[in-house]
Order: sequence, then C-alpha cells, then structure tokens
Amino acid sequence: MLCALRRRVRYYETDRMGVVHYSNYLRLVEEARLDFLAQHVASYSAMEKQGVIIPCSSARGDFRAFLRYDDPFSVQMALTRFTGARLCFAYRIFNDDTGQLCYEGTSEHFFARDGDYFPISLKAKAPELYRKFQALVQA
Repeated sequence: MLCALRRRVRYYETDRMGVVHYSNYLRLVEEARLDFLAQHVASYSAMEKQGVIIPCSSARGDFRAFLRYDDPFSVQMALTRFTGARLCFAYRIFNDDTGQLCYEGTSEHFFARDGDYFPISLKAKAPELYRKFQALVQA
C-alpha cells in the first residue's frame, strides 16, 4: 500500500465525544483517493476535462481504534482491482503517533461519461489514463 495522505485531525471532524465522527472516514479516504490519483494518474479535474468521471458504487469499512482531535494520521491505500470499466481501492488509516490501525475499508467505482453517468470503457475513451491505472494495480 502507498501512503496517499498524511495530516492531522481537524477539530470539525470530531464529535461530542472528542473522536473523529464515523461519517468523516469516508471523507478522509476520498481526500486520499483524490491525492493518490493526482500523484499517480491525473488530477480529477484533468480527467473531467477529458469527459471521464469515477462515481462510487459501494463503500464499506471497519473501525479499529479512535482518532482524536489533532492526532497525526496517514491513509495508506492501494488500487486492488482494475478492469478498465471498474476499479476497487483498499484503505488503511493509521494513527502516526501510536502506529495503531484505526480504520480499514474498501470502495468500488466505475468509469462514466461526465454529464450522464453512462458507464464507459476507459481503454476506449482515454487510453493514456487506462495505462496509468493498469500500472498501479496491486495484488
């Protein structure tokens, strides 16, 4: 897995109990995914300019430990499956001070035309993007 994001927990991401609210983990993995794509494939805005979007079709995760306000954390992720039409990512969020695994999850996506969500083959629509995604697949 590659480290896609490293930062500290922001106050607004916590709840009354002082821990990261469960809904924010999806935001954290989305932030990591967009950074990961920008570093290794292309920025999301560049893909949109090519008429390609990547809607999420499912997401799941398990909470292992709490992150609290100002905790340093990192999101490690991998592209685990890529067919040219669909792709899957795996995520792990760690507390960087303790090394403890706090969240483990996955998300599944598909490639679509911007504007109508019609599924597409990335190989036909954007061959260069296809090659970059294919190079990132990890078993």
